Amino acid sequence: MSVDVKVIESLGFFKGMTYEELEQFANLLTSRSVEKGEILLKQGTPALTFFVIQSGTYKISLEHGGSYTLDTPGTVIGWSTVIGPFTYTGTAEAETSGDVLYISSHDFYQLIQNNNTLGEKIMKKINKISDEHRAKAAAGDL
Repeated sequence: MSVDVKVIESLGFFKGMTYEELEQFANLLTSRSVEKGEILLKQGTPALTFFVIQSGTYKISLEHGGSYTLDTPGTVIGWSTVIGPFTYTGTAEAETSGDVLYISSHDFYQLIQNNNTLGEKIMKKINKISDEHRAKAAAGDL
């Protein structure tokens, strides 16, 4: 079930992508509602799904006891889907009801491998997110 390009074109994660790239991504994304208290992903489990927030608030709890909240539309959850360690490094729980877009790790890899230009854009974005989170965690800000 694909989503309309209009749904994703204004979301932060998709900024800088061409219309054709947005179409490719949109064709692989699915939208779903999330209920308050629902666990989207659990730390230590295989990273099989990548999420993009449309609405709602999500608490990310980390192993060492730190946590942070994500609520900005276009923010991603589950970036370990496409970069090591390929297991979730935190647990994401919905603090409010909301909506997310999601893509399976298999479809995500196919997208990256089938379009080198898009794959490079995506991996740069994800590596930047990963680096920011790791730096915050190392500084004790998470």
